[in-house]
Amino acid sequence: MTHQRPLGLGTHIFVSDADAAVAFYSEAFGAAELIRHCLPDGRVLFVELAVGPDKLLLSEEIKELNAVAPSTLGGSPVMLLLELEDVDTAFTHAVEMGATVEMPVAEMFWGERYGIVRDPFGHHWSLCTRREQLAPDEVADRVPPGPADGTWTG
Repeated sequence: MTHQRPLGLGTHIFVSDADAAVAFYSEAFGAAELIRHCLPDGRVLFVELAVGPDKLLLSEEIKELNAVAPSTLGGSPVMLLLELEDVDTAFTHAVEMGATVEMPVAEMFWGERYGIVRDPFGHHWSLCTRREQLAPDEVADRVPPGPADGTWTG
């Protein structure tokens, strides 16, 4: 048996408009479309995107397959993590492309510059750049009492 993707955990998301999502992820995050399969009626069964060294599968909402987008569910409890060389530029560009700021980029106690956006399709993305390589006990020593307003401070 041959594998087109490495074995392991992958991410598969559902969106209301696959073409618009591919365009957004390509422009905002540098994704490149690798494979696309459509149903006979034209709906996108799945698209495989390369995002850096990783892959992201996305499918158009197909309710009869229980493939539903965050807008149908009233939101998404899942956050996608994208590690970048320059979080500030990527964050700003994603917002310019239509993402909503959920948490502005800031220096975080765990050693990353980190922020959160919600894309136009309802998916949450944490964008980050590692600034320090910390041991677990170093992070534990830096943990603040807790977020007071839904965000952490550095």
